[in-house]
Amino acid sequence: AGSVSSRKAPPHSTSRGVAARGGRTAQGTAGVGQSARKGPGTVAIAAAAKCNQAIDAAAREGNFEKAGAALLEFERCGGQPDVMSYNLLLRCCAKMGDADGAERWFKRMEARGVRPTLCSFNTMLDACAKANRAEACEAWLKQIADRGLEANVISYATAIYARARRGDAVGAEDWLTRMIAAGVEPDSVSYNSVIHAYSVKGNVDGAERWLKEMRAHNMETSVATYTTLIDACAKSGDIVRAEKWLAAMLEEGLEPNVVTFSAMIDACAKAGNRPQAEFWHEKMTESGVQPNAHSYSAVINACAKAVSSDSAEAAERWLDRSEKAGIPSDVVMYSGVIDACGKAGDAERALRVFHRMRAHGLKPHIQAYAALARPFSYRGDWIKVEGIAQTMAADRVATNEYFLYAQLVAYAVSRPRQQDRAEQCFRKALAEGIPANDHVVGALARAVGRARCTELMDELCNGRGVPPPPQRRMGSGGSRSGGGTGARFDGDKRESRVGHSAVASGT
Repeated sequence: AGSVSSRKAPPHSTSRGVAARGGRTAQGTAGVGQSARKGPGTVAIAAAAKCNQAIDAAAREGNFEKAGAALLEFERCGGQPDVMSYNLLLRCCAKMGDADGAERWFKRMEARGVRPTLCSFNTMLDACAKANRAEACEAWLKQIADRGLEANVISYATAIYARARRGDAVGAEDWLTRMIAAGVEPDSVSYNSVIHAYSVKGNVDGAERWLKEMRAHNMETSVATYTTLIDACAKSGDIVRAEKWLAAMLEEGLEPNVVTFSAMIDACAKAGNRPQAEFWHEKMTESGVQPNAHSYSAVINACAKAVSSDSAEAAERWLDRSEKAGIPSDVVMYSGVIDACGKAGDAERALRVFHRMRAHGLKPHIQAYAALARPFSYRGDWIKVEGIAQTMAADRVATNEYFLYAQLVAYAVSRPRQQDRAEQCFRKALAEGIPANDHVVGALARAVGRARCTELMDELCNGRGVPPPPQRRMGSGGSRSGGGTGARFDGDKRESRVGHSAVASGT
């Protein structure tokens, strides 16, 4: 599972970019040899070429330690690695987003008297961008000019991408403007990155504006372009605009892929429209596109958002479908089902799904534990919640403010209330560095009383105020809803989204 952005090819992942950063070019092995440093003769050139082949083979296997060891062994035996040798190692680090490792190899290259090329610098840009170090990326771009080299479209596109992945639309636009001012013509990848910058924050208007710019410059749109736009709509829960762009994509003869359909389903889930989410999932399979963990998770998320009498059952049914389809077990998917059960108050089903997840060898994260605790907390079943906390501690999963909130609510709703347990729990949480936000403090006030909560705030939290009690919603016939459990805080909504953050960002 992952966000749309994590599945699209970044600006530096084109075949052009790979070749420019020191991968195999059309020249093949011969090109490696031709790039070798001037040595005593063809023997030295052949030795460097053989070293590069060993580095490249190890890198293709994903064995980056072996790749580095091959170069170091070559140096130890008196060999003279060429710029291609080091570029291959830089590329290994860039793939992993290891900017520090890339910089170490870059410095080693210079210390050995090997002059970096534009490929070397572009790969450093790539490593920093993937490490989410936009400022470092820009510093390397500046070094290109300082060294007397001329930045190319890949250099600027990577700087744009580094800003775009943060959702920094202003920064991405700025680098596109600088790119044009430098006389470098942007390509479609550069424009896609700016559109992506707006998509990250769900700014559909900004994304659409840059699509118009892209078309005005006669740039070719692609599946990635439209998928990014649909993803922007998904983040804002705008089903109508998402469907509009999917239709426009089809009109251009572009075939949606699993990422496109998943973004469309995400839009429905964000809007809490389960029927429409299920419709688009079926449409995807009818189109011959194989669903993945993300698409199933999106439908499950829609079940969790649209709470109804059968939402928990529906969420588990989609989990069953994913397993029958051979989709690998996924923590996010299971957590989504537990979240749906928690919101529906189906504690028994939530616990069953939790045990099922562990039986599959999956280790629950804190979001799953918080979602599991919620339905028990609203029952006032603090014994069960404490048991969940003990299991969580045994799994070495640190608690957070969402689980703390659920635990305090359990103490508050219990009859009789568990004031002492709530206070002990709160003190322990503060000692572990868990923040006392309004939701936590509000739950504490319900458990220990506002007077005692105020005293604890004075003692432990520098006298911060106690938030006012939540207003209960009026039910039908003028009666107040909520009964003995009381109104739910906004923290419940915030907590429910945590279980799906990996789906919308990419883990």
